Amino acid sequence: MQPVWHGEKMKYQLRCLKTNKLIDDNYTLHYSDNALLRAEYLQPFELKEEETGVWRYVSWLPVSEPNEYIAGTVTYQAEELGQAMGLNDLWISFNGYWPEKGGMCPTGSFKDMEAVPTLQRIHDHGVKGLICASAGNTARAFSHFCGMDGTPLIVVVGKEHEDRLWARPENDAESVHLVVVEDGDYYDAKTVAKQIGAELDGWQMEGSVHNVARRDGIGSIIVDAAFTIGQLPDHYFQGIGGGPGPIGIHEMAQRLVDEGIFDGPVPMQHLSQNVEHHPIHSAWQEGRDHLVADDFPDEDVAVYSDYLLNKGPAYGQVGAVHDILDESNGQTHIVERDDAIEMREIIESIEDIDIMTPGAVAAASLAHAVEEGLVDPDDCVLLNISGGGVRRLKEDIETRQIEPWLKVKKADAVNAILEKLEA
Repeated sequence: MQPVWHGEKMKYQLRCLKTNKLIDDNYTLHYSDNALLRAEYLQPFELKEEETGVWRYVSWLPVSEPNEYIAGTVTYQAEELGQAMGLNDLWISFNGYWPEKGGMCPTGSFKDMEAVPTLQRIHDHGVKGLICASAGNTARAFSHFCGMDGTPLIVVVGKEHEDRLWARPENDAESVHLVVVEDGDYYDAKTVAKQIGAELDGWQMEGSVHNVARRDGIGSIIVDAAFTIGQLPDHYFQGIGGGPGPIGIHEMAQRLVDEGIFDGPVPMQHLSQNVEHHPIHSAWQEGRDHLVADDFPDEDVAVYSDYLLNKGPAYGQVGAVHDILDESNGQTHIVERDDAIEMREIIESIEDIDIMTPGAVAAASLAHAVEEGLVDPDDCVLLNISGGGVRRLKEDIETRQIEPWLKVKKADAVNAILEKLEA
């Protein structure tokens, strides 16, 4: 599979964070075991004020050019919420549907900002079709933009997440093949997706944390925030499941410092998980650079935010969550269900917009950090509300469920999918 634009003309290369080797990109997801690749841009950053959403920051996206699709964050100072939390300089990065505020995520989460540059990246490299697994937000984002674009997409979800795959009226979703693993969860969906990816020539896994377009797309949040605030924040709070978001934020913040666009240090990363399932928190608090079996509960548990439930987070790889926590002097937090529920109610009451559960978990951990003295009242804080406005969206726009293309059991999923494709 040859890239549409060749190495000597590309504006970036990929650096292996384990070997330090620079390589040309061919929608490359892996180079060395247990290590991430990172995009290194060969041109100075230029803010494209005439563009919209993530495309304002296209200088630092691993694509040849903007496409026609729009997704983007909005950063604003949350004075009333800050007062309620005892903070004098609280800023929110809202990533969802909130038209009058400037929220530009058409399916309601920051995954839209990952899908838009990924779609352009696969076109740059002549990818035939895309494969992804999801607990809901990623699947919905890729289903929206691939459906709008007519790009073939196989999206695999567990049974309990099937209802999260809805489409807006402008998306006919005819190119979207929704596969539901009836006896599986998100981890099983990821396993099936990887197995399919190994069988389909010319198709690509979207890549999750290994996809530099996803990480840099979401990293545009911190660029938008820094230009809006006038500085990099002291602290950055986000709920975490797999890890692409915080890694992308850290990488982009480091670029801003390295280029001399904003003074350092990079923001201190504060990553928040459910109290019932918190492998990243367990490993970090015990001072380990890797996960162990004991970091995970013995059996499936009910959690407040299942978007943050991930059985294989990117923690120990070179350049992954452990490293960005270490480099940013970061901290991890766990949050009780009642605290997250209370904080969600407070935010929705003050801001007058609904938010998804990961943002509530992050906000509750921020409240705890203020109480514990980890955050000073005068510190500049950025809180990532990573999804919101979905209830508002469904009031404004008539959505419909995406019908499953195939329902499978784990044992025969791959054969069933391949047979359906051949038919």
